[in-house]
Formats: sequence, structure tokens, C-alpha cells
Amino acid sequence: MTTIPLRYRVPWKKIAVYALAVVFALYLVLPFYWIVAMSFMPEVDANSVPPQWIPQHPTLENYTAFVDPTGAQAMVGSRAVRETPFALGNSLLVALLTAVLNLVLGVFAAYSFSRIRFRGSQVLLMVYLLTRMVPGIAIIIPYYLLMRELDLLDTYWALILSYTTFALPVTIWVLKDFFRAVPRELEDAAKVDRCGWFRMMWSVVLPVSAPGLVAAAVFAFMTAWNEFMFALFLTSTAASKTMPVIAANFATDINTQFTVMAASGVLAVLPPLVLVLIFQRLIVQGMAAGSVKG
Repeated sequence: MTTIPLRYRVPWKKIAVYALAVVFALYLVLPFYWIVAMSFMPEVDANSVPPQWIPQHPTLENYTAFVDPTGAQAMVGSRAVRETPFALGNSLLVALLTAVLNLVLGVFAAYSFSRIRFRGSQVLLMVYLLTRMVPGIAIIIPYYLLMRELDLLDTYWALILSYTTFALPVTIWVLKDFFRAVPRELEDAAKVDRCGWFRMMWSVVLPVSAPGLVAAAVFAFMTAWNEFMFALFLTSTAASKTMPVIAANFATDINTQFTVMAASGVLAVLPPLVLVLIFQRLIVQGMAAGSVKG
């Protein structure tokens, strides 16, 4: 029986892996591509059969509808279209402030856990992490009552404080490992140079831990940007509603066209997408390092 030389054998395993990778990539990319393509189509082209995968008559009317909500593409009276620009600004502000507050609190807490040894520290860390396992529906009513007592309903701070509690446990766990990896000799050298604690953190510890800081900030930003249930319960007017709430309104707004809905989806995806593209190298470093450090 003759055997086929190795160089003539078909690498079926590699072919299967590459084929699955292509299928999975298409599964992830095609829906987003279809939304982007449809956002540049007139409504007639978007509803054509068979569907047009490439806009034949590209237009920007679906995007200008958010600037001029009385235009033809917006269909006069569409509340979701009118509120989208405000919701984008609200989401951006809430997400940015959540990321900043999350980093400030997370740096102090994580550094304390990494440098100060005290009884029950590991138990306390586990308790922090376990809070992320509590379903949001179980605490939404207490949160609502608390924010009502603090007179924070329908404000940015109601969302910022809520989202910070979601992201903070993960931030502490990620940053404590980065701070532990910073050699104590660097801190001692900074103290010899008469650096105070804040200057030592700013000049020595935080630059070394930059990948972890960026990963934690992006995680907090994405948590705040995508959250829906708390935003729905804690906000009631366009002054504080965020994009997930407005996106849900599109589903019940009978006056809105599908192409305008697609344009709103593209606008909602752009800020986090740009953020990830800018910091992708530091994000990958932070996630990879945080996954292997103990």
C-alpha cells in the first residue's frame, strides 16, 4: 500500500478551521454592514426585494433627519428621532463620567489591596466580585427608591452612581494585579526623591499600569454606554435619557422609517467603536496581562 507524501496531503483540518473562522466573521460583520448600508439608502431601496447589499442611490437624508426632524425622512412627529441627538450627548457624558469616577475610586481601592495586608482582604475582594453576580432586576427597585430619596431621579448622577457600582468590582480586581507588579523599588526611589504619595502614583505607578487603566476605563465606558434597564427606570425625560432607551422607543414609534432607525444604530455604535480603535493596543495588553496575573 502506497502512502501519499506529506507535501501532497490536503490539510483538511486547517481548511475546516479557516472556513469556520470565515463563517464566524461573516456572522459578526454582516449584520453591522447591513445596518450601515441601509442607513445610506432611501426607504424604498431598503424595502426592495431582493435586498440591495450596496446602496444604489446613496443619501444622507437619514442622518440629517436628526438635525431636521421635520424632514421627509424623519416622518413628522417621530419622538425618537427628535430625542436621539440629546440621547447621544447624554450617553457620552454619562459614560465618560462613569469611567473617570470608576478609575478614581478603583485606583485608591486597588492600590490599598495590593500594598496593604490586612485580615479578610481576600474575603472582601470576593465579596466585591460577588456583587457583580446579583441580577440587576433584583436591585432595581431599591436603587429607584434610594435615588428618589436623594432627589436624583431623572438626572445624570443617578445613572453615573449606578453604573460605577457595576464596573468598580471588576476595576479593583484588574488594577490590583497591575499595582502588585510594580516593583516596590520604584516607589522607594520616588520617596527618596521627596515625592509625595500622589506625585509618586502619578509619575511612577500609574504610567507603568497604563494598560490596566485603559482596559478598566473602556470596560466602565462600555458598561455605562450599553446599559438599558436602569436607564429606563431612573430617567423619564429627554434631559437624561440615554441611547439604549431611545433605541427601544424606535421599536414602538410607528412614524419612524427603518432607514432612520439604522442611522440611529450607526450613531450609537460609533463612539465606543472609535474608542476601541484608538486604544486597542493598550486594551489588548491590559486584558491579556490581567488574565494571567494572580
